[in-house]
Amino acid sequence: MTLELLAGISWTPGFRGILSVLVGVVVLYGSIALILGTNSGARLGFQLALTGLAGWFFVMGFIWAIYGIGYLGPAAHWKVVDTIEGPPSAPDGARLAKARSLPLPSDLPDPVEVRNGDPALLKEFPVDAKDPLLGDVVGASEEVRDQVNEQLKGGWKVLESSNKFTGETQASSTEYLLEHGMFESASDFMFLTGFITGGETPRTDDSTVGRAVYEVVNTAKLGRHAPFYAAVQLQAVIPQETKPGQAPPRPVADEDAPIVTVVLHRDRGAQRQPSIGFTIASGLVFAVLANSLHRRDKLVDKQRAAPIGGA
Repeated sequence: MTLELLAGISWTPGFRGILSVLVGVVVLYGSIALILGTNSGARLGFQLALTGLAGWFFVMGFIWAIYGIGYLGPAAHWKVVDTIEGPPSAPDGARLAKARSLPLPSDLPDPVEVRNGDPALLKEFPVDAKDPLLGDVVGASEEVRDQVNEQLKGGWKVLESSNKFTGETQASSTEYLLEHGMFESASDFMFLTGFITGGETPRTDDSTVGRAVYEVVNTAKLGRHAPFYAAVQLQAVIPQETKPGQAPPRPVADEDAPIVTVVLHRDRGAQRQPSIGFTIASGLVFAVLANSLHRRDKLVDKQRAAPIGGA
């Protein structure tokens, strides 16, 4: 088993990484321990070097935890909690109570009609180009976004196509749908609308003081925010044949196919948890070793101050 394991390790990064770590340990810790050991004795020199190493680990772990670098845990990601075919408000619809207030695309303004009635949107999305989705329109017009959000219930807000969560939720939904066999490939459906609700309270003051106050207050909550949910709605497309030498045709939603709503929950992850644990452990080791050295110094001072031949 050991030979098979060694045979499966490549030079880069396997053996090269192991040798790099060993060289680093020997050069960093070993050289200091050797110098201190020859000056103070092997036992005391080892303890001094180990105390310094633990202190350095504590500082390094503290910096890791502050900036979210180094030894990282799982990053924040989206987890699918429910999939709904048809109206989410139906008796057999959404299992999550929060998602039952989600509308269908037919209950919202038609993005093409909204585009045709606004000269600015017509310039942004020409008629001879691809028809915009609702997320495209609300991302280009704040007035339209406010009007659509007023129609939504349950605290939901429409998700703009330019929002970073749009790509993340669509990617997570696609992976889930294909993994569970609801569609054979990502080209069998098209995304229509996205929604979000909950999460951190948005910042309302963009001044320097307002930004600072927001960061302090937001950090003091220690993640105690409202649950962050997202929902993406999609529909199967009409199969189209791609002609040789031509670009693939634009996907067209199959109006007879049911609307599929994928509800996702934002898992905040634990990106800083390993570095915080590393910092605490290193700090405890440093405190124990430093206290041991301090008690030793007090004992040495007491013995030196004692009269010769005294107790």
